[in-house]
Amino acid sequence: MWKKILYGALLIILGYFLYTIFFKKVESPVEQMKKEMKAKNFVYNLKDDAIIFSDEQIGSNNDEIIKFKGVTVDLLKKNMLIAAKEAEVNTKTSDIVMHKEVVGRTKDGKWEMFTEQVEYKKEGDRIISNTRTRIVNNTDKSEMETDRIETTVVFEEITGTGNVVYKAPPRELTSDKIKYNDKTQIAEAEGNVKYKDEKSNISANRGVYYIQKKQVDATGNVIYDGKDLRVTANHVFYDEIRQNADADGNGTFNYRPKGSTGTFQSGNYNLKDEILTTDRYYTMNYDDYKMNGTGLVYLFKTGDATLNSNFSVTKQNFTVSGDSGRMNTIVKDIFANKMVMTSVQGDRITSNTGEGSFEKKEFRFDGNVKGKIRGNVKDFINNPTKLVDSEAVHFIGNTAKVYFVSHNNNDMSITRSEIKENVHMVYKEVNLDSQYNEIDTSKNLVLARDKVIIDFRNDTQMTSNFLYLNLNTEIGTAQNNVKIVSKQPQFSNINTSADKAVVNIKDKKVNLTGNVTTYQGKTRVSSNSAVYDINKKVLESSGNIKMQYQVQNGNSTQGKSDPKAVAGINEVLNNIKISQSEINTRGEILLPKSATASNGVPVTIKWETSNSRLLPVSGKINKQFYGGESKNVQLKAVGHSGYDSAERIFSLVVPVETVQEMLERAAKNISISEGYPSNVKVNVNKGMIDIPVTWNGNVAVLKYNNTEYRKQF
Repeated sequence: MWKKILYGALLIILGYFLYTIFFKKVESPVEQMKKEMKAKNFVYNLKDDAIIFSDEQIGSNNDEIIKFKGVTVDLLKKNMLIAAKEAEVNTKTSDIVMHKEVVGRTKDGKWEMFTEQVEYKKEGDRIISNTRTRIVNNTDKSEMETDRIETTVVFEEITGTGNVVYKAPPRELTSDKIKYNDKTQIAEAEGNVKYKDEKSNISANRGVYYIQKKQVDATGNVIYDGKDLRVTANHVFYDEIRQNADADGNGTFNYRPKGSTGTFQSGNYNLKDEILTTDRYYTMNYDDYKMNGTGLVYLFKTGDATLNSNFSVTKQNFTVSGDSGRMNTIVKDIFANKMVMTSVQGDRITSNTGEGSFEKKEFRFDGNVKGKIRGNVKDFINNPTKLVDSEAVHFIGNTAKVYFVSHNNNDMSITRSEIKENVHMVYKEVNLDSQYNEIDTSKNLVLARDKVIIDFRNDTQMTSNFLYLNLNTEIGTAQNNVKIVSKQPQFSNINTSADKAVVNIKDKKVNLTGNVTTYQGKTRVSSNSAVYDINKKVLESSGNIKMQYQVQNGNSTQGKSDPKAVAGINEVLNNIKISQSEINTRGEILLPKSATASNGVPVTIKWETSNSRLLPVSGKINKQFYGGESKNVQLKAVGHSGYDSAERIFSLVVPVETVQEMLERAAKNISISEGYPSNVKVNVNKGMIDIPVTWNGNVAVLKYNNTEYRKQF
């Protein structure tokens, strides 16, 4: 019996529950307010503006101010209902002030307002609240809460002032003041602006929030905080949908996972892929490295940096720079076009391209390598003095490798260099050419091999296959095919060969040993050893000396001279014209290889030069870089015909290039593949300078020291 009664009760309860859930109509807040209005005791018609329903009316209909309690106001033509515990009505202006537990709702149910005091101003149909107010948009589930609010009865534009919070979950915008436009879906914030969503936080002085587009345009002391990255700037434009942030104006960044910090003038940050892109000036700090340049694409996750324009990377006392390149900030590998490596102490190496790592203590240089490194360094740690040019080792070559060593003072120094192919090294009074040159800076040793040539700069050269030179003692040892050629101004050249030679640079002497053989004109001298005095150009033989006169091709006879040939040779040599004006104005001069004299004698001409770099026998003129000094060069023409020969010497001066020529050379370095540059770098005598470039269409205009050069692209 009781069980049946219990089961029946449960069925009734369950049935009512199902009815309320699925069948019973649940009244909206607006319908509830209308129902409550019908139950009010008093109804007051405020002209045709409003009907006021209340529990109690204080004052007559003729009073200017009428008070009500338990009031609900129906703004007839304004699509809005407002309820409160108390209200005051101005019968002349139709203004209404409501107090305590104020609730306002639009009749379409879109907007709701909750506060403790509100004023309705008939003029302009404005709603003003000077107390903490919350407004809810039931359509998009957003809301605004503020200390003061001003809007209209249609809530088309809402202005909140004081501790304003706009919420559109999961997004939130706070500020001292927010102006919201429902039509445009734009919220303008001013003062202590803070925005946050699921991935980002932004603070600024001012901001505009494009609600539908989910974009924030922030200005003034902007701080963007993402999961891994903090960016500060004067201006940041954030796009949540595209996961993008554009920033400009005194920008800084801090990538927390890798500890990378830096500055930029303007840039774009891809939040999804964590990529920073800028085509303006930037700086970056990571570990003990500093980077700066113009034009960067940086992948924070991988550390890959694409350097699209001029850049430099500094670690401790060394800097690598280039016109463009790439680097990985994790493994620290660097690649550069037009690489320049310098040290605080004065080391400098340049090349067409270069790559390497300070972490691995190794760099490679390729193409047109030029270097100047510290020589004779005995104690770098205790004496890291700047490079003295007279003590430096200068070199050029096709390729080079440079190795480093770290010191206890946190500086690095070049410990060893390998230069290959067409190597030219200059140290003090010695010019050293070879195909391979190895400089051990820590031990101050030089190893040269393959076509070794030592030029003593007084028309004397020594060649060998191998040379070992101690820079401390300035003594070198040469082996394999040792030969010395000394040009004598008034006598025949001295040509000496030996198995081995010891060169004393300080004493200006060469000690030759092993099968020493010397030719001078028609004389042949052989001995066990010999000493060649570089300054005096004198060879002293010793040990088993043998002399032979008129030796040619192993015979004891010499061919006869032909007066006709002698006359022809002299005529041809005297007819050669090389003027200084040609050297000054032309880039190349013609050096004839043969000619026929007027008497019919054919003459072959061989050329020799005292400086193959400035004026080689090809006739090409390589002027000194702008700012340098002119150099004296001698060209010798040696004429041959039959058994006879004669020579003629031309003393010339290779000048320094003019400003116009320097600008012409600088223009060749301009590339417009990635835009029109505002400056271009060019080497001059004392280093590299920037030449400003202006553009007239596709014409580059370079100016320097009141000189102008134009080049069409």
